[in-house]
This record gives sequence, structure tokens and C-alpha cells, in this order.
Amino acid sequence: MWHWDQGRLAYFDFDALRAVSQFALNHDLKTASRAQLEAATGFPFWPSDYVPWRNYSRVFKSCLLVSEHQGVAVPSAVAAILAHVGAVTSDEYFHFLAEASTEPNPALNGWLPHAAFRYPLLVVLKYLLAKCAVSADPSASVRELIGMYEATGFVGDEDDTAFIAAVQGSAGFEQVGAQAPSTIGRQAAESIKVLCQISYLNVRAGRVNIDLNSKDAQNVFNDLSPVAGLRATTSDAEIVRIAQLFSAGSTHDFFDYPNTVINDVVESGFVEGGKVAKTHVTIERNTALRKAFFAAHPTTICDVCALDTKATYPWTERVMDLHHLLPLCSGTRVVGQNTTFLDLVPLCPTCHRAVHRYYGRWFNDNGQADFAGRDEAISVYGLVKQNFLGLIHA
Repeated sequence: MWHWDQGRLAYFDFDALRAVSQFALNHDLKTASRAQLEAATGFPFWPSDYVPWRNYSRVFKSCLLVSEHQGVAVPSAVAAILAHVGAVTSDEYFHFLAEASTEPNPALNGWLPHAAFRYPLLVVLKYLLAKCAVSADPSASVRELIGMYEATGFVGDEDDTAFIAAVQGSAGFEQVGAQAPSTIGRQAAESIKVLCQISYLNVRAGRVNIDLNSKDAQNVFNDLSPVAGLRATTSDAEIVRIAQLFSAGSTHDFFDYPNTVINDVVESGFVEGGKVAKTHVTIERNTALRKAFFAAHPTTICDVCALDTKATYPWTERVMDLHHLLPLCSGTRVVGQNTTFLDLVPLCPTCHRAVHRYYGRWFNDNGQADFAGRDEAISVYGLVKQNFLGLIHA
């Protein structure tokens, strides 16, 4: 089984990590006060009588944002990249984190440079990709994933043949996962939810769904491998070593899904199809996420123009898109047991294209590659709605 920092799921959100990274470049996270960190990130850091480092250092370190050196929290190469708006996407970061996260983990107790390392998040991700490539049901319960890791003994460097065999022999994994010690099982489950910020994943009621064309799944699988190399002699030095491998933004080129997102990104309304736009569009066209959203919210009314698509086009069930409200580089968030719908709104296709065009113009006018954070992204979406309402009332 593998360990994680359970109970702090929200602090592993990509936008939270970006905010913490920006703060860490100019402040010592080890001595920063709760008021300082809350003001900078917008997140509460409890309890009030402790400096945040005491309870959150494991989050910062396991996400490769900082290491300790001579009593100071030193920002890493990963933090420097995440702090730069639009430099890296959630897909790049979480694929890398899966490739880099080991058990034992240098952010947690029990790490030794000569340990027998395994890569639990990478094992989980490669199993899901293999299942997407060969199975009629491209999903797996969290218990199945935990049980698979326990039963197979996989390290993370196994080839597709091994993982396909695991998929075909998966009948007993659920039971093995159910027998995991409750505390460790919850930690493993929480780490899987963190991974589900990748654009083609989402989780509903303890089940992880993967939405990729089988060829894209095979390509991503083949591009994943454990971050290896000569281990450092101390855990903090190991965090520095691993983080430096992310210095170019990713150990790979941007993960592209050309067979999944069939239409060109430009057709969605973006003038240019950069990597942040591709991540954004992959989320919005995630079939499993779209199906779950409209099952929970069976609306046919556009959030911008208020067109009732069912009334206008009565021969169709629904002519609606999903729009992701967070920065383009950000993945969806997991809250509790599910990918949250709070960051999604329904739009008619025309308004959706218009929103993306507005974003492009806003980025150009403000000299930005993406929104600085969640609040700015939601604020600019609000401007779109205000402008639309201003036009129809003019």
C-alpha cells in the first residue's frame, strides 16, 4: 500500500498549488504565518494556533514545491514553473507527478535512498490507460485500483502486455482493495482523487472514468515511465533532484489527444490552439463528465443568452456544451467523492464559441497566456455575461 497526506484534498488542487508556488518564491513557507498564506492563496490553513508548515509541509513537499535546507523552505524548479501563469498545464504537471511519486515518498516518513521504490500513481494511471485501450468499460473503482496495486506488485515500468493481462484478470482486485487497512486505504484513495485532475479523468461515487480514444490511450501509456536516476542521499535533496527534471515544463512534449478531441481546437472558438486551450477543450469534451453533469442538472437553458435549446429545437434532446470556468490550464477539481460540477456551466454552442473568443481577446489585451487564478477566470466569464446583457438591453 502507499501513503499520502490524507484530509487535505483541496490543497492539492492545481490552482491552489499555483498560488502556493507564487507565494513560496518570495517567502519562506516554513515560517510564513497563517494570515500571510491565507491572504496570498485564498485558502484557510487550520488550526489557527499553528504555523501552516506544521500541518501542510507534507502537501508542499509531496507536490515537489519546496525542500528544506538549513532550516529554510527553498522553492523548487517545479514551484518556479507553476508560479508562471500559462507556463504549464495541469495535465503536464499531474502526469509528471505520477511518474515522480514513489513509495516510499521523500516527503513522508520511511524514505531511504536504497529502498525498493514503486510508483503507485503511475501504476494506477497506466492500468486505467490499458483498460481504456482494451476494455469495453473504460472505468475502475477506487477499490479496484488499490487492489490492483496490491495484487500485481507492479512497480510502474511494466509494459502494455503486463497491464493488459492485469485488466483481463481484474476480477479479484475489488476484494483485495476492500481488505486494505482503513487508514492507508483512505490515503491511497485520496491520492487517486488528486490524479483525477487530469483532463481525461473524472470520478463519480468512488469510480474513476477515463475518456480517451483507445489509440490516444495507447500513445499516452507508451509515453509514461518512472522518473528514475541516481537517488540523492537525503529526502530533501531527492525532492530537489526530481523537481529539476521538470525544468522544461515536462519530461515529455505536451500530451496531445488528437483522436479524442476530433475537431480542431480553433473550432471551439479559440483563435490559437496552444497547450492551455487544448487542456481546456479536452475537459469540456470529456464525454463521461458531460453525461454525469447533465444527468445531475438536466437543463436545456444556456447560462449566457438564456436560450432554451429544447424549446427552440424540439426535435433534439439537448443542444448544449459544457464550459469549464477555471483557468484554461487547470483541471477539474474533486470535492469529497466526486469531480465537482461547481466549475462547470451549460452553454449553447454559439455562446460557448463566443466566450472562448472573448477569452482570446482578453488575453491579448492583457498580455497573458492564461488567467492568473480561479477568481480572475470567473470574473472574466462574468464580463462576458454582462456584455451580452448590455447588448440586448441597449
